[in-house]
Amino acid sequence: MVPIKFGTNILELNIPEKNLVFNLSSNDYPHPKDAKDDIRQSLHNPVGCRRLRDIVHKDATVVILGDDRTRLTPQHLIVPVVLEELYNAGLQPNQIKLIIACGTHRQMMEREIEEKYGRELMNEIEIKNHNFLDVNNLANKGVTRRGTRILVNKEFLQADIRIGIGSVLPHHPTGWSGGAKILLPGIAGEETTCDMHLLGATEQQLGKIDTPCRKEMEDFAENVGLHFIVNVILDEKGNILKSIAGHFIKAHREAVKWGIKVFGVEFREQAELTLSSPYPMDYDLTQSDKGLFSAEIVTKKGGEIILLSPCLEGIAPTHGEEIAKLAGYDDDTLWNMLKKNQIKDRFAASENMYLNHIKKNFKATLMMDPVLCNIMGFYYLNSQDLNKYLNFRLDMNKNLKIGIINQSTEVLPILAK
Repeated sequence: MVPIKFGTNILELNIPEKNLVFNLSSNDYPHPKDAKDDIRQSLHNPVGCRRLRDIVHKDATVVILGDDRTRLTPQHLIVPVVLEELYNAGLQPNQIKLIIACGTHRQMMEREIEEKYGRELMNEIEIKNHNFLDVNNLANKGVTRRGTRILVNKEFLQADIRIGIGSVLPHHPTGWSGGAKILLPGIAGEETTCDMHLLGATEQQLGKIDTPCRKEMEDFAENVGLHFIVNVILDEKGNILKSIAGHFIKAHREAVKWGIKVFGVEFREQAELTLSSPYPMDYDLTQSDKGLFSAEIVTKKGGEIILLSPCLEGIAPTHGEEIAKLAGYDDDTLWNMLKKNQIKDRFAASENMYLNHIKKNFKATLMMDPVLCNIMGFYYLNSQDLNKYLNFRLDMNKNLKIGIINQSTEVLPILAK
């Protein structure tokens, strides 16, 4: 029996050993003796810039950006260490504000903020959600080199010093998370975020560094000003393996080197049927579907990918309705509709282009709500019938090559040389 996660449940699969060509998880990597000390060491030895305490002055106002519930980043550990550094520079808590970089995700509820950031921190400094739809709290800073309007959170822009805290892992469509991504899409306006995501609708970007989205994010950060980042590499439970701090490009590239060591997992041959489990980043389809793109790398063209995610929040809390409306259109139609300004939610268009790529090249099967699954144009399979379906496929082909990817929104499959 081979275990695999479906949400918080574990399914035991009947897969013969001769048919299982890979069973991928992130690599084991030693944890630091003290996670907070590892964070401190990264702050004391930043990559590509001066120490944070040397950048700020005692009268400065500071905004810290932190990620939301869709990331495992242990902000309750990292932010207090960053505050130590700021307090050592002479700042007081009332000079510091933290904005949760929700992007276009739904805003975090108070209990979720407490779980991620901690009540003590909530009582120490102001913590608030970014609202991408609040046009009154967005500033227009011109355009990027690619013509994208720079709409950004005003409160962030008004601060003297701007800091981003997040984690680095393989990510579609940006290649890797972390770095300037905390800023775009983290605290950008809807138009800016949607245009950036459309840049990733061209080809498979997972694990690449110099992607169209990454270029756009870093141009955006250059224009707006991001003075310092703290990025961490995490294990599957959200424990810190490595902390890197410094310049938002140079420190990010150093973090990616560590990310490859942890998330870059070798496989030797492609499967005909890949089981992709995105747990724990599986709240909704727009989060879980990243597991389709890691599975793409390890699956023969024309093969099947089964995404094991219940998607308890549906397609997406903030974009779901529009994504569903556009699910039946091909890429050419979507691009024409965009040119004619017939699509209100441009993110929904890009999301469907990503999914069209998968549906065009693979049989893609989901385990989310069957009605939503049908609307989105995917095959449906009940989790309770998974073993029965695998037995059926094996009866049809005794030599069927089956692969498994665990934590599939984080793993970067690499073909062994």
